[in-house]
Amino acid sequence: MNKRPKYDIYERCVAVWAIENFDFIDITVTANAKIRGYISGRSRQVDILLENRVSNNPEARIIVEAKLHGRPVDIEIVEATEAKLRDVNATHAVIVSSGGFTKSAISRSNEFIKLTLLEYDHILSKYSGAFNKCLADRNCDLDLLWSVDKTDGVGSGWLMYKYGKCIRCHTFHVLCRDCGCEFAIPDGHTVMCECEDREWGAIPESEASGHTGTPESTWLMLKIGNEFYGLQRKPIGKVTSQI
Repeated sequence: MNKRPKYDIYERCVAVWAIENFDFIDITVTANAKIRGYISGRSRQVDILLENRVSNNPEARIIVEAKLHGRPVDIEIVEATEAKLRDVNATHAVIVSSGGFTKSAISRSNEFIKLTLLEYDHILSKYSGAFNKCLADRNCDLDLLWSVDKTDGVGSGWLMYKYGKCIRCHTFHVLCRDCGCEFAIPDGHTVMCECEDREWGAIPESEASGHTGTPESTWLMLKIGNEFYGLQRKPIGKVTSQI
């Protein structure tokens, strides 16, 4: 990781910090997310996106912006973050800075924008080894970021797994704790793990998948028998093929 630009390393470490602090049962975390602005109509980049994992609820959407600055973050960054917050229809934002914040930035922040100081050396020593190799695209490297362990009720039993998202190609990954299989799921495809009765899919919202309205998410789905379970989601991307 140390061969990367320092700002890129910092953003990656902040993404791991966000998972450690926000990856709760009903929250899904996406690093380097791309969202179409509701006001601007153009694609907006968000360093870390926190959303409700099973519903497109704007009240649960939080954006996290990572700023590796030699000087304290000033008021302009706070105002730009507030504008992005409104454009992507989020309710809260967190600005993480390596160099602190000016008095005017602190004064300009409000109940919707939280300011957090995370020094570069501290966050590097704690989180720099958290990324794994992406299994989906040979052009990706150590770009895969795993979630914390998940336990979901499935039918009459429990499902134990971890999901991952590559921060470069954004492909879903799964680690099934029951059979130990670790695999990538390209958008629009399904994969069977060694449990044999489980079919995992990365299914974009579309009329074919039963979605009505504007497609916004790609879902990590699980099929057991004739039952379907929506486990996680991410902002929808380009899909080359669809099951």
